[in-house]
Amino acid sequence: MTKANSSLINSNLFTPITIGKNTLGHRVVHAPTSRSRSSTEHFVPTDLLVKYYDSRSKAPGTLIIFESTLISPKAGLVPFKPGLWSDKQASALKNVTDAIHANGSYVSCQIFGPGRVANLDLAQQYNLSLKGPSAGLYPSTTQEEKAKQLGNELQSYTIEEIHQLQDAFVEAAVNGITKAGFDYIELHNSSGFLLEQFFLPLSNQRTDEYGGSIENRSRFVLEIIDRLIAHPEVGAHRVGIRTSAWSTHNGMEFPEDLPVNENPSLLGAEYLLKQLEIRKNQGNELAYVSISEARVSGNTDVETDDELKNNDKLLAAWSGKLIRSGGYATNYKGDYRSLPSNIPQLVFEGNDIIHYTHLRNDVNQDDRTLIGFSRPFTSNPDFVDRLRKGLKLDVYQRKYFYTHTADGYLTFGPYHSEGSEDEPAPKLHFEDEELHRDGVPLI
Repeated sequence: MTKANSSLINSNLFTPITIGKNTLGHRVVHAPTSRSRSSTEHFVPTDLLVKYYDSRSKAPGTLIIFESTLISPKAGLVPFKPGLWSDKQASALKNVTDAIHANGSYVSCQIFGPGRVANLDLAQQYNLSLKGPSAGLYPSTTQEEKAKQLGNELQSYTIEEIHQLQDAFVEAAVNGITKAGFDYIELHNSSGFLLEQFFLPLSNQRTDEYGGSIENRSRFVLEIIDRLIAHPEVGAHRVGIRTSAWSTHNGMEFPEDLPVNENPSLLGAEYLLKQLEIRKNQGNELAYVSISEARVSGNTDVETDDELKNNDKLLAAWSGKLIRSGGYATNYKGDYRSLPSNIPQLVFEGNDIIHYTHLRNDVNQDDRTLIGFSRPFTSNPDFVDRLRKGLKLDVYQRKYFYTHTADGYLTFGPYHSEGSEDEPAPKLHFEDEELHRDGVPLI
């Protein structure tokens, strides 16, 4: 297989761009990539995260979006995630941001609450009720059966609790910026978590001001955004948001026969971006909006030949800085033989793969677009350098995505050419440490 058209050095990908008040050195973004290496005992990162994000931010001017971080127990808990509701957690996270800043790079923290998909064992441990926008609308039969077994059935948030949740989002954002040292805060309005639960009718059937119409269902997140814009220690230039028209995570699967132009996820995302555009035109432009391509949902590739499943409406609704993520990396060792079969981002010319076709086209179509990468960063710590030089990528290892030790997390090192094209030999990032050790909580 050839590396045809793999050079990106003359594309917009390596042109500086200003996000908020910071100028990035290029447009390669480390998309938020949860890897379950934090301590559940204190909900703080371990030292493994410091090493991971240090190695992924070595190219100066890189934007790292730090993995999903819990806002408060009030919004539910998930194991092996960090939190941002205490000074100890913020202090622990500052070890990560300091390492990134020492490399001349920048970092955004994605904040979220799990809501109705919260871990029920942790809910029982911390005496927390399972809650979401609407009672009884479970994301899965598994969650429903366990909730009923534990006597912790899904309840709806009261108006007072909704306002407390909004307070928790704001407090976590302020903690992230003023105490943990993040440059930006990203609201996680996707993947079936709390913000998206209010956003979509699958999980929100309220009849008050936070339910019903898209205007009401968007109220929860837009009120948070407006408070962050007005906050003297945050401001619009430090706020980003991630949303998706196509994610089906955590029970957000609409009927397959629903016409694309009637999909509530698409209509909701379009409405949200139009509201953000209004704020931009009023002088309150957010730092960025992050969207996912239809060819990927979460960490899996989606096979679709529906040409209507695209982000054209979202691109038209928002004119500010935009991060596009999902299936942009193709130049792996072993080419398509190392990847899932029939993945939709591969473009062929005869028997040759034309690498980075979607990447080059999308980043060059305007002067506002950045490209987010998730899975390829996990196995290529020098990912930015490899894109710059046209080097092939080591294949990511799914079996280690959500394990909890250094193995499969800090396994890969800089580019190496030894080993065959089909069976690349990983090069350890460690030298003096135990490969399979658990991380040490930073507290």
